[in-house]
Amino acid sequence: MILVDGYNLIGQEAGTLSGPSLEKEREKLIRKLEQLSAVSGKRFLVVFDGASRAAENSSARILNAKSPVSVAFSQASQTADGWILKHLSRRLKRSVILVTGDRELAQKAQRLGFKVEPNLNRLETRVQPYLTPSGTEAQEGGDLLSSISRQSREALAQARKKAKNL
Repeated sequence: MILVDGYNLIGQEAGTLSGPSLEKEREKLIRKLEQLSAVSGKRFLVVFDGASRAAENSSARILNAKSPVSVAFSQASQTADGWILKHLSRRLKRSVILVTGDRELAQKAQRLGFKVEPNLNRLETRVQPYLTPSGTEAQEGGDLLSSISRQSREALAQARKKAKNL
């Protein structure tokens, strides 16, 4: 599983945001993680601070827990960093990679024995040959399959056909 410090990653790419633009960036990050998951087979858990969702979220919980990309909001009284560290303290060290550019959080996670990546670049580089060159279809709201290259779509179709015949 890859655990993602959501607002930290958004801040790296988009800077300071609030209101509707922040919600739009959250959705954009989740779509990006869905694409990476579809191509790489990795599961993601993206964590956001819950203070902005306090009225609708009185306790921290993981949304879509069975999905390849799950989303968690910390409690209003807790930071995402605190939620992440608590979650990591309950996990096997080899089973999770944390993606965050937050040095303090990264150091604490490393002290707990977890691997930390500052961003998604390594994974994106590995799966890039399987995505369309621009990825604009997915960014503009296209479906997941449209963001995968033609060769990959054909390979998926052949694999599905072969599996049906077994």
